[in-house]
Amino acid sequence: MAAARGKIPGALGTSEARRSLPQLVKKASSRRKPSPDPESNAIRITTRGQEGSASLIPTVDLLAAKDRIEELEEDLENAGLALFLQERVAKGEGKRLSAGDFLAEIGMGEFVEQLPGG
Repeated sequence: MAAARGKIPGALGTSEARRSLPQLVKKASSRRKPSPDPESNAIRITTRGQEGSASLIPTVDLLAAKDRIEELEEDLENAGLALFLQERVAKGEGKRLSAGDFLAEIGMGEFVEQLPGG
């Protein structure tokens, strides 16, 4: 691959990617273990004269990244809930809170109707 002026290192142009597609797919699909960094196995494809690019990413890396995103979203939700509970306990002055009031305070008021007696 010749280094062209203004070309992203490690990237292929669309013509070169088109010619190499069967080999690129074979190489990407042969990966069995995800990489710690999904970009490390990605093939970037650029279009001459345009900003941006597209990437061919091995499915194993894509699925691992999606799983990690789900884990991080769950961790973030749990942290947010813990912070809310910490603040609620601090200002609650020992008062009890009904399940319906709790759900409403955390933005889940639509579930109040599903509570027994709700």
